[in-house]
Amino acid sequence: MKIYFVRHGETQYNKDRLITGHDDAPLTEEGIRQVEDMVSSIPSDCTEIYSSDLVRCKQTTTILSKKFALPVIYDIRLRERNFGSLTGTKIADLDSVILEKDKNQKYNYRSYGGESVEDVKERVLACIHDIRRKGKGDRILVVTSAGIIRLLHHLLQGEVHEKILNSSVHEFEFS
Repeated sequence: MKIYFVRHGETQYNKDRLITGHDDAPLTEEGIRQVEDMVSSIPSDCTEIYSSDLVRCKQTTTILSKKFALPVIYDIRLRERNFGSLTGTKIADLDSVILEKDKNQKYNYRSYGGESVEDVKERVLACIHDIRRKGKGDRILVVTSAGIIRLLHHLLQGEVHEKILNSSVHEFEFS
């Protein structure tokens, strides 16, 4: 099974380089354009669409579902990481130790009221397990946020990705 993970389009938080986390930031006009431009890069034979329930992902999914004419299954487990009280902070203002741990998937935002990498890993892998078990085809589309995609690159391919572009598509193979 191939699962195509798509990052939502640009939000004002992204534009201002702020930590978004679970805040419900809508797409900017540029974000809408990014998604519309990216639609053609997704294989047309996807059989299901799953999405985070956050508004930026819902807006992205609405644009994508016009191409696929498929119902969307929203799942809270596909949300971005919860950064707790760091949400809304400028990324440039974060301590270099926090940034390094985040980059290498060793973060723990529990002391800020957020999640650890283990918390996120557990919920995302459980969601993927359910998608694979219930999936109605071998090509699935998932709309989520950068932190989830970075975690998957790390877990599944041993890769460190510092930046996941808005409206980018990431293909992962699951057997």
